[in-house]
Amino acid sequence: MEIKRNGSEIIISGNIKNTTDYQTIKDNVNELIKSGSKSIIVKTPESFSMTSSVIGFFIKVIFQDKVPIHVYVKDDRLYSLLEDLNLLDTFKVQKY
Repeated sequence: MEIKRNGSEIIISGNIKNTTDYQTIKDNVNELIKSGSKSIIVKTPESFSMTSSVIGFFIKVIFQDKVPIHVYVKDDRLYSLLEDLNLLDTFKVQKY
């Protein structure tokens, strides 16, 4: 997995699959929050899954830190996972 940042947008290339990926995502999101981002866009052009730790962290950012996260997915499997977990509205999920 690799992350690129552009303003308040994070693009995650590859599949999100382990705790190292979680820590990398967490560090990048926290840096955006500390720099004053009012909302964060996360694009996952390749990932077909998302670990529970990343999901939990995103929920914490949205409800505790009060920073909206918009997740853009390409893979139908990831979209279905987030739909099954009733997170489409919470993460403002969109297919692209």
